Amino acid sequence: MKYIIAVLIILFASFADIFLYRIDIIPVPPAEFLIPLFLVLAILKYPPVKVLDIFQTHSSKFFIAVLLFAIVYSAFSMASQDVLLEEIVLSLFTILLYLFLVQFFRTESNKLTFMVVFLSFIILAGSVWYDFFIGLPKYDVKLVDLVRKGGFGENPNQAASSMKFLALGILVFLHRLKTKRLLIIVLMVVTVFLTMSRSGIVSVILILIFGAVNNWDTKFKVNPSKLFTSFFKLAFLFAGLYVGLVFFAGVIKENFPAFTRGAAGERLDLLIGESDQNFTSEDVQFGGRGALLIKYWNDFKDKPMGHGTGYSSDKKFNSLSTHNYYLYLAVNFGVLALILYLLYIVYGFKLSFKHDQFYYLIFIILIVFEGLVTSRIYFNRSMLIAVAFFDSLLYANIFLSNKKSV
Repeated sequence: MKYIIAVLIILFASFADIFLYRIDIIPVPPAEFLIPLFLVLAILKYPPVKVLDIFQTHSSKFFIAVLLFAIVYSAFSMASQDVLLEEIVLSLFTILLYLFLVQFFRTESNKLTFMVVFLSFIILAGSVWYDFFIGLPKYDVKLVDLVRKGGFGENPNQAASSMKFLALGILVFLHRLKTKRLLIIVLMVVTVFLTMSRSGIVSVILILIFGAVNNWDTKFKVNPSKLFTSFFKLAFLFAGLYVGLVFFAGVIKENFPAFTRGAAGERLDLLIGESDQNFTSEDVQFGGRGALLIKYWNDFKDKPMGHGTGYSSDKKFNSLSTHNYYLYLAVNFGVLALILYLLYIVYGFKLSFKHDQFYYLIFIILIVFEGLVTSRIYFNRSMLIAVAFFDSLLYANIFLSNKKSV
């Protein structure tokens, strides 16, 4: 049964389940079949009484708080009943999935856990490469017309976001294996670059900087004597990657003319430093991130205690979501929810130092940045799987000590 659960997690993390539904191999949406199947199998494999201690984690407490906010704020929300129900159900499923994902990662062998994370990354990355150079089946006209490709992730930014977190999980297992670690890093960098996701590239740079400074160790090893050497190595690493990406960009432009013009061309030039501006035309137009930031910031100032559950998701109020998790909480649930999330982040930093978990520090840094560019982080199943994986590492000793004390 554990292998079936593992396969389902791989499907969720790589978005392959959604792709299989799109091309009619799976006849019903994942939310109506595969996710309930996962929960049923997880309950049979891991009795609920065995997962009760997972409620101790700071992530589970935060997810429960968000669910309570969604329920309470639905009382005066002007959003439609469908939107309200969706928000509450998504919050509830987030908690259930998180609990059993943590249970899977903390109880199954390192070999099986590694294979789940590794195969999820390889499948998603492979789908991006295939989509870019060959093209996935044409099940959506809008996706076919997009110059940027996201593989099974569909949205290029979503695909890049998921790949960087999955790659970080793989690096936890390969931190002592230099050659294999380097191969994963190169694959991560090039694949994220293929999506043309600027937030993805920034996150990859953050992973490289912090990983190299700590010599890719899982424990905190940063010290003044090694800092200079680390930065020296980092300079060579970035120089090599930049030269490689510039060459790769030239190949892309030569073979894919669409990347020499329009928004895609602007984005590619911006990524390799050949643009005269710091933003693309789509950033400042209506619906761009800059316009959305101003719009939702004004909404928050107008009603700092929140507009109610689903306000930013209901199309009758807003055509586009916040694209920012901090604003998502602030606009829908008010300043109290925003403060709670900031405390959650700060506590995550504190725990990473307390339990000597350097990769958890990198993970939290990525979470902080991801919140600036994504509005529904924890509703993204790949992202939720990453949270569960890193929390299982962080709380491993705590869970073990609690069992010994019983």
